[in-house]
Amino acid sequence: MRRLRSAAVAIAGTLGAMLALIPAAARIAHAVEPAQAASGPAFNVGVMVSSRDDVCHDLGIVAAIRRFTQLEQDRINLAGGINGRPIQVRLLDDAQDPKRTIANVSSALADPQMLALIGLTNSNRAQATFTALGDKIGQSGIPFLSDISVNSIFAKHPNVYTTRGSQDEERVPVMVRFLGHLNYARPAYVGVKDMVFSMSLGDGLRKSLGERGMVADHRLKMVDEKLDPAEIASTVADLKVKSPDVLIVTVGTARTGLLMKVLIEAGVTPPLFLSGRIDALPADIVKAYPNDLYQLTWDELPEVYNDRLRKLIARDTPESWMFEGRKISAAPGWGKGECKERPEVSTADPLDAANLRAIAAGTQFADMVALVAAGANEAGAKADLAARRRALLTALTSTYASGRGTFKGSFENWSFDPATRSASRTPFVVMLPHGLGRTQLAPVQYVRLKSSTLRQIDTLYLDIDLIRAHSIDDNEKTFFAEFYLSMRDQRDASIDQIDFTNAYLDPRINGRHMTVNVLHDGGPNGAYPEKLKIYRVAGKFQFMPDLSSYPFDSQRFAIELQPKRGDAPFVVQPPPVALRDKTVATDGWDQKEQYVGYDEDFVPVVDPYTHTPSVVPFYKASFVWIMKRQTTDYFLRVVVPLAFILIVAYLSIYIPESHFEAIVTIQVTALLSAVALYLSLPKLDSDTATLSDRIFLFDYMMVSLMIVLSILRVSRRVTQRPKLKAALGVLHMVAVPAMVGAMAVYVYALSSRF
Repeated sequence: MRRLRSAAVAIAGTLGAMLALIPAAARIAHAVEPAQAASGPAFNVGVMVSSRDDVCHDLGIVAAIRRFTQLEQDRINLAGGINGRPIQVRLLDDAQDPKRTIANVSSALADPQMLALIGLTNSNRAQATFTALGDKIGQSGIPFLSDISVNSIFAKHPNVYTTRGSQDEERVPVMVRFLGHLNYARPAYVGVKDMVFSMSLGDGLRKSLGERGMVADHRLKMVDEKLDPAEIASTVADLKVKSPDVLIVTVGTARTGLLMKVLIEAGVTPPLFLSGRIDALPADIVKAYPNDLYQLTWDELPEVYNDRLRKLIARDTPESWMFEGRKISAAPGWGKGECKERPEVSTADPLDAANLRAIAAGTQFADMVALVAAGANEAGAKADLAARRRALLTALTSTYASGRGTFKGSFENWSFDPATRSASRTPFVVMLPHGLGRTQLAPVQYVRLKSSTLRQIDTLYLDIDLIRAHSIDDNEKTFFAEFYLSMRDQRDASIDQIDFTNAYLDPRINGRHMTVNVLHDGGPNGAYPEKLKIYRVAGKFQFMPDLSSYPFDSQRFAIELQPKRGDAPFVVQPPPVALRDKTVATDGWDQKEQYVGYDEDFVPVVDPYTHTPSVVPFYKASFVWIMKRQTTDYFLRVVVPLAFILIVAYLSIYIPESHFEAIVTIQVTALLSAVALYLSLPKLDSDTATLSDRIFLFDYMMVSLMIVLSILRVSRRVTQRPKLKAALGVLHMVAVPAMVGAMAVYVYALSSRF
């Protein structure tokens, strides 16, 4: 009986190990020597957040910050941490209470292992905090990467930075330059009294406009967080008399709608330049307003996505990127009947605008955690906490200083102005032209040069209509594309300005395989729209396939654009996705979706004489098509033959044991047939095992298991133990098909994800 139990344990262990190979096969990858994980006492990184219970549904910002900073913490610690010591992210939630904000910062300053602080967004709470603790914050020497929009709040404290663009150096100069470009000579301003952001912006505009000044400057009072109706009425009456040609409004997005409604009723409707988001205004009021609307934005570009972020979202399930929408039962609106249940949706959409805002906040904080670790690592292995803080502050004024270097985060590039200690992030100007119905980038934009001056750049209103994609080569990582490129004819816009960065460079001819035919040059023409240049382009382009899920994979095919000349930069504004042509002819692929992505890249330069480093930033645009590989051919050539091979090998176990040679012959032939089938397939140049490789590996394992079980069942030691032989028979007839069924479910789950 002891031998029987030992044999049973050995067989169970063998089968268990083989079953474990099923999920393990999914993790087969190129062998890389991992860094030693961090250990020892942790450095703390405080992350300041503000949860809300006054809204009907969670905005998802805190949840996204929690998740992405935790993931970044784990990544850093697995890679060795800070010179071998781990970091620990501490979430400090003030629940929008200034007293709790002050208490959180105070506790962080008292933490002997606090390496850096990240966050603090609201200007009013920030001012209260620095009024109470400003001297302690400055004396602590703890790097504070805040998210404060008004630089004057922290100007006296050299260890405090902000991930926002400077109010005085970015927002105000861009607004003034843009208003001048449109020849507005009579601007007026409406803000909120005692709101730090609004007062600071109004003062900055008044100072920058100089002699032109403003024909009116109104700072309204609030009563119970709402604008005083009497003050609104008197303000609108004054504006009607003074007749401004543009009105700058910074009363908060939630209050702007009421002000616009009163303006419409009074017939005072100049173009509006808003501090909030146009898409957050009531749609009926926006539609009724008879003039153009403008706003500034840093992240949410119309019809364009952060390309790095889209690539990451595409690699995962949509549900894992959903943060916004959870019901907050404690919100007062539910008791008042103001809140409404959201309709259930069949599929999660991580690209919803509100959810993307949550993701943007979370990824920004994650990048700051990575920047803190990178800066602290520069202090060396034996440095103490104070030295690491100093190293991080030094990196912010040198390694990551604007014009000299950039920290390339997982989601964005980051550099900071040493003078203002704010992130070098020049905003985009977005407009809603009257009657268009959709926001888009304004015709001109601005970028900050190394000399701290603003350069005006053009917006190219451009579209690419992919006609055909063919000759897709996974090994060469190339594909041929034929497409129409159309652009609005303005300021000498031409395809000659564009560099197709992923066009294939053939070393045999030291050039690119591309042809460009001009169909319309933008002049008057009865066949083509006026002021629209149209080209037909054909060429060979590169792509970066991820073959881990081959053949049930989806791949990203893109046409990537950037300015050909550094002195002629531009940004791209595509038309809405709903209006773009979705018909594409492909060989062996089905189109799933298309989008336009943008990314900011840079050229690092070192002066060979002075050894001074610098970076030259520029924008790139990518017209992307996500396509899924058709699998009919693979099923006919691989899956069906492998299924028959397994069936034949499995049925052989029902042959009488007296014909053992025939049983083993059939099973060995099945194994060799599977190997031959694998060798006959086209080989893919992949650093990782594909799903197809795992399917064949599983087939080899199953046939080998059947051979082992067949041999054991006729072994003399087993035949002398009827119970053991019966157990092997059950395993042979039940466990093998069960394992095949489990693998089929696993493969189906993977194939349905892409």
